[in-house]
Amino acid sequence: MSRLPVVAVVGAPNVGKSSLINRILRRRSAVVSDQPGTTRDRSYNRAEWAGAEFDLVDTGGMEPTAKVGLQALVTLQARVAVEEADVILHLTDARLGPTEADAAVARELRRSSARVVLAVNKLDNPDDDTERHRFYTLGEGEPHAVSAVHGLGVGDLLDAVVAQLPEVAPDEGPELPRLAIVGRPNVGKSTLLNRLLGAERAVVSEVAGTTTDAVAGEVQVEVEGEVERYLLLDTAGVAKGIRRASGVPYYSSLRTSEAIRRSDVSLLLVDAVDGLVAGDMRVAREIQEAGRACGVLINKRDLVSPDRLREVQEGVAARLTDLKPRFLAISALTGAGVEKILPFASRIRRAYRLRVTTHEVAEFVNALVDRTSPPGGVKIRYATQTGTTPPRFTLFANRPDDLPDNYLRYVENALRERYDLWGVAVGVRTKSSR
Repeated sequence: MSRLPVVAVVGAPNVGKSSLINRILRRRSAVVSDQPGTTRDRSYNRAEWAGAEFDLVDTGGMEPTAKVGLQALVTLQARVAVEEADVILHLTDARLGPTEADAAVARELRRSSARVVLAVNKLDNPDDDTERHRFYTLGEGEPHAVSAVHGLGVGDLLDAVVAQLPEVAPDEGPELPRLAIVGRPNVGKSTLLNRLLGAERAVVSEVAGTTTDAVAGEVQVEVEGEVERYLLLDTAGVAKGIRRASGVPYYSSLRTSEAIRRSDVSLLLVDAVDGLVAGDMRVAREIQEAGRACGVLINKRDLVSPDRLREVQEGVAARLTDLKPRFLAISALTGAGVEKILPFASRIRRAYRLRVTTHEVAEFVNALVDRTSPPGGVKIRYATQTGTTPPRFTLFANRPDDLPDNYLRYVENALRERYDLWGVAVGVRTKSSR
């Protein structure tokens, strides 16, 4: 299967990589802040220029001399992006001039087989780009003058990038379905992502909130003899008080919301030690309000007793009563139970996309009515499925307004049991049969 060529944007911390990414994509995709180190993971977005499509990779600031700590992990992420890239866009800062950090990155890039395009950012005066000439000292060829904030020179820069792309035919197949891993900060989402992908794609740190950008990778699973492929999204945690937050926490929460909306299924990661807390409930409500499906992964099962694990499972069943999600106990750290996650997610997605024939739904609801008739002489004459993703059903009755809520819940729960609709917001509405 063919793939799109990869363009990695790399550079020292805080030279404007995320601003340039957003300018190229024409939307706020990467989190932008004046604080160095805002981007920590590498994130992937499909981009297009002059008819050429490519995967654009945003990375954290490279500090090749960093050996330990978070910055070393971030630099490792950037190095992986460099290894994957067909073209590397090395971004520098005109206001600082060629720094030792830029020179260290340039030395690192010389070991790569990819082609390098050098860009000098923050040249905001279109009539004076003389500062770019100082960057010839990096030995990477012509420095291209740009202003990511104002968009100056970005088109010419992209012309230079596209000219270096290899001839790779894009994949014409259907877009892959998406799975989002969501939850509070520091519950193990990035560790789980890396376990599922089999690669150190997301930065893992004990510092809560290390992931700020969505990180995508492709996974596949065989279900009933058929291979299913998914795009896996990691997200920043949705922290307490996010409605009053600003800056990186606020925009990171927007990225989480976007990942939920773009995914068929969101896998809500819950900490077995803490149990189900208010932050988990907030994320679950967001999944429900977005009309998406949900599965619960109870992480860190290796740190709790069987009794505690059972208590957490009972809490999930008792409190998430609208979606009624299935749950799976795992340990992202040790890998216990992780092999069950993709079949688990596949089962939820099939429920989310359920389509049942009208004849089958009508017969099933008729059997329910025969077993337990509606009160007050209300007659349900007909039933059909009227929507999917999530599945929705309509009951046609002689007096639909007189059908009590508890009877509609009876029908909803029966449909849930019959068609395995756990973790899905089943819609049951009524209409007049006249």
